[in-house]
Amino acid sequence: MKKNIYRRLAELERIHPAALRAVAQRAAPSGADEVRELMSKFGIEPIPGGSRADALARAAGISNLELKDLLRARACPAADF
Repeated sequence: MKKNIYRRLAELERIHPAALRAVAQRAAPSGADEVRELMSKFGIEPIPGGSRADALARAAGISNLELKDLLRARACPAADF
């Protein structure tokens, strides 16, 4: 019985950090929420029929493709695109 308890304790100690990270990620605002908040803070609004991404790229003075590449590089820094 002690072996079973120690095995279970070892398993819980192994998965506990991952569980804490998952909880922290769920509690954090999403990237879309942060972008909306920043756009609102700086008065950046999409034109009628346009997207938030279009408005953000326009405000930054870059193309939509450049914005997409920047966001992708930030989200997946280890990946080669």
